[in-house]
Amino acid sequence: MAMSDFDLIKRAGQGDEEAFKELFEKHQTFVWNVSYRMTYDFDDAEDIAQEVFIKVWKNISKFRGSSRFSTWVYRITVNSALNRLNKTGRNNSIFDEGAMAHIDTRKFMSQNPEASLTQIEDERVLAGLLAKLDNERRMVIILREIEGLSYEEIAETTGAPIGTVRSRIARGRKDLEAMAALMEEGQ
Repeated sequence: MAMSDFDLIKRAGQGDEEAFKELFEKHQTFVWNVSYRMTYDFDDAEDIAQEVFIKVWKNISKFRGSSRFSTWVYRITVNSALNRLNKTGRNNSIFDEGAMAHIDTRKFMSQNPEASLTQIEDERVLAGLLAKLDNERRMVIILREIEGLSYEEIAETTGAPIGTVRSRIARGRKDLEAMAALMEEGQ
């Protein structure tokens, strides 16, 4: 019988590595996806994800349950990704033509080569559009449009008031639509 998140958190907080492994497996995809889409650099995404889970492991005994565990992990992910970008000075200018070569094509390989190529091209277009957003707008667009978090979850995850989240998402969408329109005109 599978343990509840509450039991897993409690056991992991007591040093149970197997319990922590289960929590890791539940959240690793989200952590890696957000890290990757914020940087579009495989190595940076791996470093951020590793940093996130080290922080979670070191601090899990301090988790008090005032929010959902997933929200706590998401908050650590958001902060780690933004800190990495700010520390390296890689903001919305991170995606030059060379960076586009770092799209991890292995992520999109399927049994259908044509579908894989379409997914890779779509991801390159998405990366190019996301690159033009400032970090805060990029993050909320990733959380809402790609990861499917609610406005409330995004507010809790980012620590921003819900009105700010709504505004950033609206402005981010408007910016993306304008950029997509310009791209279509240029073709």
